[in-house]
Amino acid sequence: MNQQTNPDIKNFIQIAQTGYYPLFYNDWLLDTFQEKQSLNISKASKNVKQVFSKLERHRTVEKKKTALLGMDKIEREEFIRSFFKVVEHELLKDMKSLQ
Repeated sequence: MNQQTNPDIKNFIQIAQTGYYPLFYNDWLLDTFQEKQSLNISKASKNVKQVFSKLERHRTVEKKKTALLGMDKIEREEFIRSFFKVVEHELLKDMKSLQ
C-alpha cells in the first residue's frame, strides 16, 4: 500500500500478518475460500481502500463487522479475498526487504 494509506487499513493488515482477523467471522472465511479465484494486487488494493473508506466512520471493530455483515455476500467475499491478497503482498514485500 502507498504512503496515503488509511492508518486503519495499515493496523488491520499488521494484525492480519500475525494470523488474527478481527473483522471477519470464521464462517465468512470458510465460505470465501471454498473456491480458488485469482486477483491482482492493484484491483485488491483499490477494493480494500474503497471498503475501508466506508468503514472508517465506525469506531469499534464490532461496528465495522456489523457494517460488513450488511454488505451483499458477493461484495463481502470479494473484499475478504482482496484483503487477504493485500496482506499476502505486504508479507512478501517485507520478506524481500529482509533478504
